[in-house]
Amino acid sequence: MALLNDFLRLFGLVVAAVVLVMLLTGLFFEVMNRRHPERRIQKDRVNRRKWKELRQAPISILTLSACFAFGLFAQEQGWSLTPLELGWWSGPLTLLLSVVLYDAWFYWVHRLLHGRVFYRFHALHHKSVAPTVWSNHHESFVEALLNQAYYAIIVFILPIPWQMLVLQKLYDQISGMLGHAGFEHFASPAGRSPWPLASTVFHDQHHGTFRFNYGHTFSLWDRWMGTLHPRYDDTLKSFEPSGGEAAKPASPTPSERR
Repeated sequence: MALLNDFLRLFGLVVAAVVLVMLLTGLFFEVMNRRHPERRIQKDRVNRRKWKELRQAPISILTLSACFAFGLFAQEQGWSLTPLELGWWSGPLTLLLSVVLYDAWFYWVHRLLHGRVFYRFHALHHKSVAPTVWSNHHESFVEALLNQAYYAIIVFILPIPWQMLVLQKLYDQISGMLGHAGFEHFASPAGRSPWPLASTVFHDQHHGTFRFNYGHTFSLWDRWMGTLHPRYDDTLKSFEPSGGEAAKPASPTPSERR
């Protein structure tokens, strides 16, 4: 019983932290989007489902919090690999490795969710064709579990210090909401070829066409597997300061639709 109580306390702390970060990040982008309407990516579509998206958020938040709390708890109880002592090299190295591993996990889980058998668990998320910052948690229990199970498993594979795992989850939460913001505020050459990073345009195109851009932090898997949107680099470039006024994305061609 004491073990359960300890886990529940950690779980509650994680839930509170996730909700706080979600609200602060969401409000930040709500203000940014209102100030810069010209940065809208899908200029011909408006998402009016914001409150419906938020109603689904508790299921997503509770699921991801349980997975993340279990990973931290497993480390604390000595069930997992003994984490490296946090140092100037161990922290950044394990964090980088974990981010790279999670991107691979996310890409292939995402591809699985778009398959015929599992798409029914992902269809709810894709009701938001033009996503908003709140679309990040508009997902089913099964989808949330598949995406976030990584945090319950990685501690048995990588001896990552708990501080770096917390930092990664913070990044994951903010970047996930950034990817769904619907407005490209931070376009830069680092988000397009030959650089590996993704962007808000990257995930927005996934929602708009369904068949491209399955990655999370990097575009590498999509480039390697031939699932990168054919106009991704050019569209992102149009939002960069040197690209002039953000170009209106062309309507998806038949081959780009699901």
